[in-house]
Amino acid sequence: MPGSDTRPIAVLFLGDSFTEGFGLMPEQSFPARIQQKLEEINSSVKVMNGGISGDTVMDAYYRLSPLLRAHPDVEVLVVFLGANDLFNGISPEFSEGHFIKIIDHARQANPDIRIMISVLPVIPGLESNGREFEKIFPRLEQEYGVELLPFFLEGVMLEPELCLPDGVHPNAQGLSLVAGTVWQSVFIDRLL
Repeated sequence: MPGSDTRPIAVLFLGDSFTEGFGLMPEQSFPARIQQKLEEINSSVKVMNGGISGDTVMDAYYRLSPLLRAHPDVEVLVVFLGANDLFNGISPEFSEGHFIKIIDHARQANPDIRIMISVLPVIPGLESNGREFEKIFPRLEQEYGVELLPFFLEGVMLEPELCLPDGVHPNAQGLSLVAGTVWQSVFIDRLL
């Protein structure tokens, strides 16, 4: 079991505003909530929040190297990106190229790193690029051996009672639900 020896396993969440916890206190982000859960069960797994609002896949790629230098113990990279690419009309091919760069760079830093990517489904109103974007994830799984995770915002995104006034970003209640999804899909199903 990861984290059961004396050396903690480190998990880095690389993402955008949804990972950062846009509009909320840092301790309300889903990575912070996951860390709290891990501490409650006395797990030595350590979680780091690498989310920055507004990041596209390319932006996150350029941030990855300093993050991995600052945290050379990262053994699991969880990627939750792509929404800003869709909202900004970035071509799926361009985004896919940067997903691949993220994968390659992480494996150069640690050949044994586990890479998990949360899929991004078609977002209402963005169907034109969304259908092509959706096809990226199975290719990354097949060709690069990443583990695909369910969409972290399933049942939360665009639900008014679970979002901030902007109608997109989860509020504290919404991020609590997101943390539950991440806890189950990443930690219970794969790491613990």
